[in-house]
Amino acid sequence: MKPSLSSETGTVVTRCAAILRKAQGLLVITGAGISAESGMPTYRGCGGLYEKNPEYTSTLSAAGLAHEPEKIWKHIDDLRVRAAAAQPNPAHRILAQWERERRFCRFLIATQNIDGLHQKAGSNRVTELHGSVWQMACPLSVDFAEDDQLSRDANDLISLENREEVLCRWSQENNHTVWEDREVPFASIPPYRDTDVRPNVVFFNENYGNRLLWVEDFIRRTPDAVLVIGCSGGVSIVDRLLRNCRDANPGCAIINVNTYEDFINLSHLHIPMPATAAMEALHAMLETAPGHETAIDTETHPLQDPSSKTGSMNEQSQVKRWAGD
Repeated sequence: MKPSLSSETGTVVTRCAAILRKAQGLLVITGAGISAESGMPTYRGCGGLYEKNPEYTSTLSAAGLAHEPEKIWKHIDDLRVRAAAAQPNPAHRILAQWERERRFCRFLIATQNIDGLHQKAGSNRVTELHGSVWQMACPLSVDFAEDDQLSRDANDLISLENREEVLCRWSQENNHTVWEDREVPFASIPPYRDTDVRPNVVFFNENYGNRLLWVEDFIRRTPDAVLVIGCSGGVSIVDRLLRNCRDANPGCAIINVNTYEDFINLSHLHIPMPATAAMEALHAMLETAPGHETAIDTETHPLQDPSSKTGSMNEQSQVKRWAGD
């Protein structure tokens, strides 16, 4: 059953569905907004963790972990408890269904979330830009000249065999030894005696390192469309990835699903709806037989003019930067 939409919103959703129907390659970028409907906290904006706890922007750092390890590990433990109890919502499940059904020839989810809900929903093609609370990491101590695994990986990259598997792992490991830890809650805080062990997440004032390898390789293969769901203008990585997509393919369509803000400065279409409602509407229209959609007027389509910011139903807000990028 199709979700009930206003006339104006329905027109935008129809146009977005028509774009997705034609797309061969789709990059999906997700933020806290998609997990909020599963009960996970948001970070920026009204009621977010950083508004309630402004000190997090300084304490959630590598320096904070070194000086106040109990506080940082307790925060990670609390997030793990919430993530363990949370269930994927329909937006997560629709994305997993699109992957499972191979609706797009090329498909990748690049998520800022560290909760693992995409994987819990059944998605496999997920690169976690900010890491995962379910993984621990410690510095990699190896002589690369004698590293057999690196040699095998290099051969796979050159021959294209298992290329994406290698890029996925390198993005995840980020030059660290990484392992999964599912104990909830931790038996002790900190959970490890070795002070070199840390959560495999990106803290404030840390760069991305190798974490963008997979998504940047995917972008070089020129996606036709990018679907941005529940992201904030306070995180500049989204703007960076979108600009890279447009550089790789000037005709790449951008769709922004966000109830509260439309922060994207490139030409795009904005769906002012929560993630679940928007994804259910898009999915319902994609399931409709071709020919029953409203035709797109290519002469006035906002994506034809890369300098235009039309297509938004709200005023555009400026992209904000934060020290972690």
